Amino acid sequence: MISVPVAALTVYLERAYRATGMPRSAAQTMAQTLVEAETRGLPGHGIRLVPTYLRKLHDGRLNPRPKIICRAEGPGVLALDGDLAAGPVAARHAVGAATIRARKTGLGLVTVCRTGHAGALGVFVTWAARHGMVAMLATQTSAASVALLGGTGRGILGNSALAVAVPGPDPKEPVCVDLAAGAMSWGRVHQRRTAGQTLASGTALDATGHPIVDPAQAAVLLPASERAQALAIVLELLVGALTASSPLPSDGQGRGLLCLVIDPRALGFAHLAESVTQVARQIRADGARMPGDRAWRARAAAASAGVRLEEDDLRALIEAVGPHVPTPAWARSPQPASAVTAGEDN
Repeated sequence: MISVPVAALTVYLERAYRATGMPRSAAQTMAQTLVEAETRGLPGHGIRLVPTYLRKLHDGRLNPRPKIICRAEGPGVLALDGDLAAGPVAARHAVGAATIRARKTGLGLVTVCRTGHAGALGVFVTWAARHGMVAMLATQTSAASVALLGGTGRGILGNSALAVAVPGPDPKEPVCVDLAAGAMSWGRVHQRRTAGQTLASGTALDATGHPIVDPAQAAVLLPASERAQALAIVLELLVGALTASSPLPSDGQGRGLLCLVIDPRALGFAHLAESVTQVARQIRADGARMPGDRAWRARAAAASAGVRLEEDDLRALIEAVGPHVPTPAWARSPQPASAVTAGEDN
């Protein structure tokens, strides 16, 4: 592991995305989103995604300069065509548009079709919660990588994700849950493989549909439970249908995003933070944690100690960015990482 200052990594990624033809604002969104995921202890949604994003931007599967247009509009409602925008760009646009509508009408619902992989959804709903809003964001995936419990062992569902953020007593650290349909994210599978760790029983199947614990053999994930499977099915229906996207994973049409933002004040409820405080006090008094606690601890540690990166991931990043963006000194002579407490997926 090596340690990289947060600001330095952000600048490097921004330059990498600018080199694809992205406008500065979009490149900043991409860089800030991926680095924020790293600081929250979510490496599967951090720089590990950069080589894939860059390839898709270069070969036309993602559009560096999309024209995100309105498909339909009503009071508090907006349906957009993402024009194959990179997922983080589309997600930030959707949450911003939904927040503006929530301030006007109390509720903002924004859907986007034809977008790319959005990364860590919790990053976007956190932004809205820091502005006093309750925010929810759901997205599809393009790969059928989740098998059904009791099914044939084939991937049927996508590892669709849902994030919810609620303002708390500390405006900078809202309650935030960010989870996917599978028992584990693919980023976590990769992380365990790199670390030489096994998977928990019931997490994944191999290519023949048999249960495995070796992450190197994982071909499809399993839902965490029957309830999680039901949630995965509902997410496919809601996001696919309401965004005019494919109701099942499809690699050729882009993905759908669905964002809902609520202004609590429109409901005559101006003291949401006090209610959150009451719940959090009881949860922690019983020895448990609130959703987001580990991520905020990891973020605070990264602010002082830097972002911890696997050397293989850093090499893959430098290779993917290529010679058009000068390799910074910290990447040529990486420093060993100091001890940092990593967060986990909520």
